Amino acid sequence: MQINNKLINRWVRNLEFVFTIICLLSFLDLRLPSPAPILINALSYPVVATLVVLRWKRLAYVATRDIPLLLYIGIALFSILWTGDQLRTLDSIRGLLRMFLFGAYIATRYSIKEQIKLLTLVFSITAIFSLVVTLAIPSYGIGLNGWMGIFAYKNYMGNAMSLTTLLFLLAAFTKRRRNWLAWMGFSLSMTLNLLSRSASSLVNILTLISLTSLYQLIKQNYKLRVIIFGALCILVASINLLILNNLQIILVDILGKSLELNGRTPIWTLAIDKGLEKPWLGYGLNAFWSSDAGLYVMLHTWSGFREEGFNSHNSFLELFLNLGFLGILVYGITLITTFIKTLILLITTKKIEIFTFLELLVFMCIAGWSDTNFIMSAASSYCCIYVSIVLSIAMEWEKFSKELYSKKFLT
Repeated sequence: MQINNKLINRWVRNLEFVFTIICLLSFLDLRLPSPAPILINALSYPVVATLVVLRWKRLAYVATRDIPLLLYIGIALFSILWTGDQLRTLDSIRGLLRMFLFGAYIATRYSIKEQIKLLTLVFSITAIFSLVVTLAIPSYGIGLNGWMGIFAYKNYMGNAMSLTTLLFLLAAFTKRRRNWLAWMGFSLSMTLNLLSRSASSLVNILTLISLTSLYQLIKQNYKLRVIIFGALCILVASINLLILNNLQIILVDILGKSLELNGRTPIWTLAIDKGLEKPWLGYGLNAFWSSDAGLYVMLHTWSGFREEGFNSHNSFLELFLNLGFLGILVYGITLITTFIKTLILLITTKKIEIFTFLELLVFMCIAGWSDTNFIMSAASSYCCIYVSIVLSIAMEWEKFSKELYSKKFLT
């Protein structure tokens, strides 16, 4: 009987792992034939609910480890009271709760090291399939301005490949066995990143790669660490300023494309003006673009009227439009406190997995300026990843605090 229980538990764990991979892939805005997206979205609710039920006791504890994150979810829930589009907001609330619970499940079920392996596997799958599909069916995988692979847009592929490149690069630095495999993954994802011709993802990956040397700095002694850190900050800042100041030349003369951000400036300007009409609470979760203010922005920019809605192509601006300054404040508290905890844990433990989480947070902040899937989206794997990072770091911080308190108490 005991053997059977072990066998059943092993099957359950394997099924959990498979379903987790499928869910993360399904929330990455992959380009699938109809009606697959609708069917996958509908099935994701019972699948996530099942995963949550399997771990509900532990999950209830983990999900409440970061109070500002809970406050953010609460504000999103209560936005149903002031939204101008209750149906859209209600649907978004349901999706946001799904993302939050799935992220909490990942933080509950997997250790930080296991989460990194899981993400590496998921994004490796997207890289391999993007290459295979594009080579097999060029008309499907290549758009007018760059490669899209299996993604809906080239920017989605660029962002995914930026993250894949980072994960493989860190794996190549730390793995002694099968190091060549990590470098192959790095080369593939970096190549796909360049082939996507996404301006924002290019800036993302250059910034992330320039920050990888920070981990070597952390392992140095204190005095040397301060000196190198100061020099590194100056070097990274100089490189980033050089890239940003010459971005137009790099993209147009070298990569042969125009700067995408130019077309977003009018949208951002009008959206901010309209957002300031309801500055404190916003228009309600995902309700701005169905409001009169959102319609005004669409009609007075290149987007034009779109029945399916629109977005500002900026996660932070979208958050302001949805939940106002209150939403920005609460989200900012969660982000900043998680950054501080991650840095302290990194300096104390010097673990590569903690550094990886730090880089992932940096990636989401940078990518959030050109896309709307990186701040608590109702249907994005990046939202789940962010939630799992926040809660995992909160759990590690609790352990660290208890150990620190025990040492002080014993001495």
